[in-house]
Amino acid sequence: MRFRTLLATVTLVLAGLVASPAVGPAAHAAPPPPACTKTSSGTCIKGGQFCPKASYGKSGYDKNHKRWVCKGNRTHPKWTKP
Repeated sequence: MRFRTLLATVTLVLAGLVASPAVGPAAHAAPPPPACTKTSSGTCIKGGQFCPKASYGKSGYDKNHKRWVCKGNRTHPKWTKP
């Protein structure tokens, strides 16, 4: 019985009826969304909040992965839409 199964498998492979496993480039996964930018108290930033002067001109992300830019008055900058 084993011989017949082996013979049938070899015949099908030679006939091209059994698909060989596909070998190709690996599928690229989508990059993970950016992590939220933390405030000094440890929460995610929100639009309209004050941001540190050191972050002026830089981007940050809220908990919904929306991008905000620290801009406005250089003395009291806020997270605003880009």
